[in-house]
Amino acid sequence: MGETILKWLGAFIICLILQTTLVPAIAIFGIQPDLIVMVLAFMCMQHGIMPGIYIGFFLGLSLDLYSPSLLGQNALSKTVIGFFLGLFNEKVMRTDPIMKIIILLIGFFIHDIIFFGAELLKNGNSLIPLIPELFTRTLPRAVYTIVVTFIVILWNTTIKPNLKR
Repeated sequence: MGETILKWLGAFIICLILQTTLVPAIAIFGIQPDLIVMVLAFMCMQHGIMPGIYIGFFLGLSLDLYSPSLLGQNALSKTVIGFFLGLFNEKVMRTDPIMKIIILLIGFFIHDIIFFGAELLKNGNSLIPLIPELFTRTLPRAVYTIVVTFIVILWNTTIKPNLKR
C-alpha cells in the first residue's frame, strides 16, 4: 500500500515539474498537453472512485495554491473528474483503449466546463463564451494529451517489456 502511494505521489510530482518546465517548450500554437490530468486519469482508472476524489481534490488544491486562479477552482474541477474517471475502474469494468480515450476526452470537457465556467461566473459574465472556448482550447489540448497518453501506453505495453528481455 505504501509503495503504491509513493509511486503515485512521485508520478504527480514529476508531472507537475514537467508541466511547468518541459511542456511549455513542446507547445504547438500555444496548446499544451495536460500531464497532470493524464496521470490523474491513469490513477483513477486503476484505483477507483474514492482515491480519485481524494487525489483529485488535493492535487487541485495544490494547483490552486500554485496558480493565480480562483481558490478552489482547480480543486473542484479535479475532484469531479477524479470521480468521473474513477467510475471506469479497471477492477470493476474492463474498457478497451479506444473507450479509455473517449472517457479521457469527456473528462477534459467536464474539467474545462467546471474550470472555465467558474472563471466566467467569478467575473460576472454569462456562460455563452464557454462554448467557443471548449472548441478552441479544450479540444486541441485534449487531443494533444491523448497523443501523449497513447505514447505512454505504447511505452508501457510494447517497448518497456521488450527492453527487459
